[in-house]
Amino acid sequence: MTQPNPYLLSICSQIERKLGYKIKDITTAKNFQETLAVQNLFVSSHTIARLFGVIKPFVTPYKSTLNILANYLNYRNWEDFCDNQTNIPFDANYFLTEASDGFSLAILQSVLENEDLKSLKTIFKNVKNNESKPIIFSAAELIGLHVRKSKKQDELLSFLALNSMGHLFFYECFVDEDNKDNYFYNAIIKYYLPKVTNNYRFLFAFGYLISQKAYKEHIASEYIPKFEEVIKSLKKEKCHFHEISRWLECLILIDGFNNVLEDTLDPHINQILESFNFFKDDYEKAWVLVRPIKALIHFNCKIKLFNHIEFNKAVDYIIKNQRTGYYSVALYTIQLYWLCKEIYFSSKVVYTPFRISNTLFQNESDEKSSVEFAIASLFATGDNKKIIDKSVKTFCEERGTIWVIKMLG
Repeated sequence: MTQPNPYLLSICSQIERKLGYKIKDITTAKNFQETLAVQNLFVSSHTIARLFGVIKPFVTPYKSTLNILANYLNYRNWEDFCDNQTNIPFDANYFLTEASDGFSLAILQSVLENEDLKSLKTIFKNVKNNESKPIIFSAAELIGLHVRKSKKQDELLSFLALNSMGHLFFYECFVDEDNKDNYFYNAIIKYYLPKVTNNYRFLFAFGYLISQKAYKEHIASEYIPKFEEVIKSLKKEKCHFHEISRWLECLILIDGFNNVLEDTLDPHINQILESFNFFKDDYEKAWVLVRPIKALIHFNCKIKLFNHIEFNKAVDYIIKNQRTGYYSVALYTIQLYWLCKEIYFSSKVVYTPFRISNTLFQNESDEKSSVEFAIASLFATGDNKKIIDKSVKTFCEERGTIWVIKMLG
């Protein structure tokens, strides 16, 4: 599991002190990028945003990036920075003393390993709303991966729904798309929904429930009427990009089940492109595209989508602007779509597919693997082609990612 090295927390803290402001969004990340560029130090705003937790998930930067950040603080390189931190205490989120009580990842992990719910309650009381995002995402991974295998799963699921930090650390941040044996789906209904009061959170929950039912059971969800009712009170411009993505996806799924998607396809694509242009960050843009793509492919709109010029300009933009280390399941899925589109049009464009580390996106491993197997099938030949084609079909049928097979077909 990828977690921020304590030295990374230290360098982030020292950078913010030198800058005189917090890096808390894409704008401040771009401001820091420009500050670096003035000194002929070059790091992308996306890499900066991911390091400071603006973009999920946390990923350890490349050594070359760490050297540049160390240079900004007047150290020779990353090793020089680390060597000079030996007399500086680690971030309080790791090893706490009596003089620095608060939220600790190390203590959280020990409590989870011992399944000590009483102590977990105490730990949650120590979480501050201004905890750094790498800390929050690391805590979410720790909790989420533990809940999956816990002997006290129901107790934990109930406990995590009782307060806002439990919501953040698990139901809203980990969001287990793999959902083995429907444990996360059922927990959303049984534990999370009764505690939700914010309509944007209802949008997230209903969107998740509708999509799971559509892709894994191929039926319309009983939560569609509630989804349709709640979106009446929401404004898209106030939505998080994940909320917009789920909103657009569900509208397509609903029309697919109502057998009217052929008539409403163009309005749906127009809504997607409008939302795509609303967001400035490429990471957010990718998510706005990917869930609607899955829904449209699920209802056999692949060829029409391939032939929609404006939509594919947006897809091409995402592919052409991808950056090293800037990977997500969304971009991974768009890569598969783009490759299938290029093959369909017999394009001569040469493209080397990228692969996401197996330690990332553990709450989306089924989809990640499905896409990976599908991409492998596009490049395989001979016996390997026969093996992977059979494997990807079996895997996707078992894991509820039929849209991947339809993308290939």
